[in-house]
Amino acid sequence: MLLSACGSGHYIQRGADLYGEGRYVEADEVFARSEPRVARAALEQRAAYAAYRGATFIALGDLPHAQHWLSVATEIERTRPGTLHAEERAFLDGAWRAYANRVAPPTPTTPPGANTAIASSSQVPVPAAGVPASTPVQQRALSPGLVPQSIPQ
Repeated sequence: MLLSACGSGHYIQRGADLYGEGRYVEADEVFARSEPRVARAALEQRAAYAAYRGATFIALGDLPHAQHWLSVATEIERTRPGTLHAEERAFLDGAWRAYANRVAPPTPTTPPGANTAIASSSQVPVPAAGVPASTPVQQRALSPGLVPQSIPQ
């Protein structure tokens, strides 16, 4: 989904851009200020907003709010199949996987006492690799082949 830079979806695009840059606190601020407009937005924009809002909350460690917004996006897609494009659906699925990893992190397979230094076990969906940097972040973030990556805590 390509959101116009000046239409009603500009606030979604701005938040998505900040999210894609790893600027989660700023993305959260944009989404919070924009939330009143979501009720008047097209269903496709509401679903995209909810997916990004949920993913942003995952990145910030606010799992109850993440679950709420991911559930909103999922419910929109469930009741109106096709509202999310395949790439957006993949992004939402990646966000749910990241949420599941945060709620119940995988059990380590490394024996006790072994060096287990890892930058982070927190997973959030991020833009797919190999997409040109000049591509708008939302398009990159919703590209096929999306693979969640670690973020610093």
